[in-house]
Order: sequence, then C-alpha cells, then structure tokens
Amino acid sequence: MIYRRMAVIGIGQIGASFALAAKAAGAIRRVVGVARSQQTRDMAMQVGAADSCTEDLAAAVAKADLVYLAVPVRAMRQVMTDISPALAPGCLVTDAGSTKAEICCWASEILPPEVHFIGGHPMAGTEKHGPASASGSLFANTTYLLCPMQAPQEVADRFRSLVEAIGARPVTVSPDEHDRVLAYSSHLPHLCAAVLSLTLKRRDIENVTSFAGGGLRDTTRIAAADVEMWRDIMAANGSAIVAATEQFCEALSDFTDAVIAEDWEQVAELLAEAKSYRDSLYG
Repeated sequence: MIYRRMAVIGIGQIGASFALAAKAAGAIRRVVGVARSQQTRDMAMQVGAADSCTEDLAAAVAKADLVYLAVPVRAMRQVMTDISPALAPGCLVTDAGSTKAEICCWASEILPPEVHFIGGHPMAGTEKHGPASASGSLFANTTYLLCPMQAPQEVADRFRSLVEAIGARPVTVSPDEHDRVLAYSSHLPHLCAAVLSLTLKRRDIENVTSFAGGGLRDTTRIAAADVEMWRDIMAANGSAIVAATEQFCEALSDFTDAVIAEDWEQVAELLAEAKSYRDSLYG
C-alpha cells in the first residue's frame, strides 16, 4: 500500500479510473469521491471507484494523504482555494489537467507550504465522461506526464510508484514544455476534429454517414468529448494552440496551393512526407 486515503475531487471518467486502478493494484486503502451531482456520486459507488462519496470538499480531504484533482482546468484554482484550509500537513495534491503551467502556478500561490504538489497529466481517456465510462485498465501502457515542481524527491518517488502501479509510464516534464508540446500532440488534433465536424454541419450534407467509411468516424471521434473541459483547455493554453494552428494552416495551404496549381507531383510529395512521419511515430 502506497497511500492510506485518497480524495478524488471530480470523480468522473479519469478520477474514477485512477481510483479503480489504484485500488486494484492494492496501492490505496480507501477512496473518498467528491462530485456535485448525486447521480455521479451514486455511479462512482456503484462501479466501485469510491468507498464513500460526498459533496463536502473539506470533509473529503481532511484525512487524506493524497488528493487527486480531476475537475475542469478553469475550476482548479477555486478548488485549491476551497480545500487549502482542510489539507493535512504532508499531504500530496496532484491533478489530471490537460494544461500545466497555469495550474502549477496556482498550486504554488494557493496551497499551504506544508502541502506538496505534483502536476500530472495522464495521456489516457476517451470522448465519454462520467464514472460509468471509467475503467481500471484505462492507464495501462500509457504515458503519465509529471511536473514535480518543488516536491521533495521522496514525495515524487512515492507518487511515481503509484503511477507505475496503475500500469502507466511516468515521464517528468516542465510545465511550459508540457503545454507547448501538448498544443501540437493533443489540443490541435481536437481542434481539427471539431473544425471538421463544424464544417460538415455548416454544409448540411444530407446522409453524410451513408457516404463515409471508418475514416470520418475515427477523425471526428474526439470532437464528441466534454465541451466544458475543452473550452477550459483552449482558454488555459490559447497562445500555444494559436501557434500550432498557424503551423497547421501553413501545411494546409501547401496542399491547397498544389491542388489549385494541379501540381500532382507536389501533392504526392506532401502526402509521402506526411505518411513517412506518421509511420515513424507508430510504425
């Protein structure tokens, strides 16, 4: 057992999956789930992600040696403010937000000095949300990005051992580097899926799915993800996302120009360049 008591604030898909995985690994003795909705609390209990649930933040974290924040990015600051007076000295607070610079800054400003913080971002999840979509195997063979900040080495090592226990690979990164790279690897793909879906809607193509194979479904899948969560990600990492989008538009313009010029050799070269890079990523 690595931690005695974990409070999961925002026990949706990610929070509930983390709890299920940690409990299955024998790394956590007791989990207290926190959610505003009674339905969410009931479902978290039903799937076995929590031993008890409440909407009382202070009560949930009072005896916890690990607090897991899995709320939308823009809600993190207020949650940190609300729980700070109730946190026990030596407690570790971590998060699962998809941006890190802003969240890590808030933690440094708000959390008590006797409380530790490690920024976290599990590279896992689906377009679904809520504890009903949770899975104890969600993190298996995935990367789990960590920003230890000023956490003592023994505190960081302890949490790394929990990340490894749930089947993930911990990778340490700075908050700024995290946000810069994620703008390309995660936030831009979501933006592309959303723009494609929006384009199809605005064109109002009748029976479009009757004329589509798996490519359309796969390409637009992540556009079905939680709107509030992705709005907050865009707000928190806007400048990096804009930079990534500008690079995307340049590449799109290269394709468009080649097609307009009927330069099929150039089109083939661009397609080959894209294929070669994709193959180098996943084989």
